[in-house]
Amino acid sequence: MEILGKNKGFTLLELLVVIAIIGVLSTIIVVSVNSARAKARDAKRITDFKAISTALELFYDQVGQYPISSGGPTWDDHWTYFSNCLKSGTTCGVTMPPGYVPVMTSVPQDSLDDLATQSDSDPTYYTGWEGRTGQNYILRARLEAGNSVLASDADGGWRTAVDGGCNDPWYCIKFNWPW
Repeated sequence: MEILGKNKGFTLLELLVVIAIIGVLSTIIVVSVNSARAKARDAKRITDFKAISTALELFYDQVGQYPISSGGPTWDDHWTYFSNCLKSGTTCGVTMPPGYVPVMTSVPQDSLDDLATQSDSDPTYYTGWEGRTGQNYILRARLEAGNSVLASDADGGWRTAVDGGCNDPWYCIKFNWPW
């Protein structure tokens, strides 16, 4: 005997449950990938600053002081002047000795910085302005994800003694910085 009307398919409820499960799993995967990307960008920032700090010591060995680049109207401009100094020995704000050898062929930039703009609206690397002399420097970047390096970086002031501009989540390397 044959049963009439027997369906060979999924019900609407079963399809909705499967779609919901796929949506939840997709969300979890996207969140983990974004978190991993943020951690990777932070690791690059930390590595970049160690390389720049080493370049600043090489600069000091040749010139006898650290750069005091004049900068410009935005922080991106400040970083551009600072980068040009390390790459070519120009815009350093100090008298360069004859035979100066550039200390970096390419100065790293924050991976989220839009290099087509010179604005303060996107992430960038920072160098100090106020309190700067030829005998000190500061490097500053905002980390996106919690990182154990924040427990051992230089905290405290950036532009003034009380601004907290190097407190977490800001990662700072300071050398003889007044704050």
